[in-house]
Amino acid sequence: MTFWDHLDELRRRLLRSAVGVVLGAVAGFLLSRRAQEFLVGPFTDRVPGSLALLAPADGFVIQIKIAILLGLVMASPYVFFELYGFIGPGLKRTEKRWLWPMVIIGTVLFWGGVVFAWLILPTALEFFGSFAQGGVQNFWSLKNYINLVIFLLLAFGLIFQLPLIIGILIATGLVPSSFFRRHRRYAIVVIFILAAVATPTTDWLTMTLMAVPLVILYELSIWVGVVIERRRKKA
Repeated sequence: MTFWDHLDELRRRLLRSAVGVVLGAVAGFLLSRRAQEFLVGPFTDRVPGSLALLAPADGFVIQIKIAILLGLVMASPYVFFELYGFIGPGLKRTEKRWLWPMVIIGTVLFWGGVVFAWLILPTALEFFGSFAQGGVQNFWSLKNYINLVIFLLLAFGLIFQLPLIIGILIATGLVPSSFFRRHRRYAIVVIFILAAVATPTTDWLTMTLMAVPLVILYELSIWVGVVIERRRKKA
């Protein structure tokens, strides 16, 4: 196949993936109200206060955002199938053998990050709500609350991909594990800077809750890389 044939094949698969996400979002819109009740649950359980719609279109925008999120979740297997259909024919047999395990590991790590974020969310909300004292009440925007929850879930899902990324770099020989050990201090500083920039609420608690797991995953990734290198040397 020529370069333009590959480009046309990529265009078709991206278009089919987009259609799958749109169909998933349509189905997700039917479930968006229940999903919203589920996402609001930690607030009603831990925060003495109320959520409010502060603009006429906020309710509709929130439903659309949740629908798109559900659409991405439901269509993700099909998107992975299209991705494999594009890159699979160009891989060798040994490379194909490692493709699906990496997809499975990446998926497990992503959902592990989402679950971790959901478990720490009530504690973070309780901390935020504790500042309503001396006649001050918690009266939060529902739109900002949903944005915060979605951001934390997706951010932690992506953060938990770090062991897979570092493991691939070490397994392919592009970067040795000694590099990550030697630059550990710089990596920790960069992690806290990125957590501070990425945190939408600009408070130290959310930044710490995001940075500490990332540091732990960084250390875990180094040890995974050491094991990979030892096995490669024995082989």
